[in-house]
Amino acid sequence: MVTNIIDKAPGKPLPKPLAGLTFVLMWAVAIVLFSIAHLVTDPQAGAFVVDTGLVLLSVGFSMLLIDWARTAVRALFFGLIAIGLFAIADFGQILVMTYTLRILVPLLALYMPVNRISANFRIFA
Repeated sequence: MVTNIIDKAPGKPLPKPLAGLTFVLMWAVAIVLFSIAHLVTDPQAGAFVVDTGLVLLSVGFSMLLIDWARTAVRALFFGLIAIGLFAIADFGQILVMTYTLRILVPLLALYMPVNRISANFRIFA
């Protein structure tokens, strides 16, 4: 008997208060990072502070659109990977990688409604 993986329940639902708290905390930290970025004297470190804020904004926004706890953990994990990639790109002065990540990170956060609406097309699940 063949079972469809999509038909299975993806786990525990993500409580909306927890999603809202995560959204508010990440946005607050990102706003603080944007506010202090101009105080950093090293240009690479300043770019990394701004890019870390961009990742936090994106992951915080996507938390409002996530329905399952497993998907939320994966989104947070991908956010950590993005911060690591931004560190490599910013401190290694790899401009192509930096600008590519600056486009892809918010784009993937905007794709989170697709994960919620369609059962046949999932991005982070």
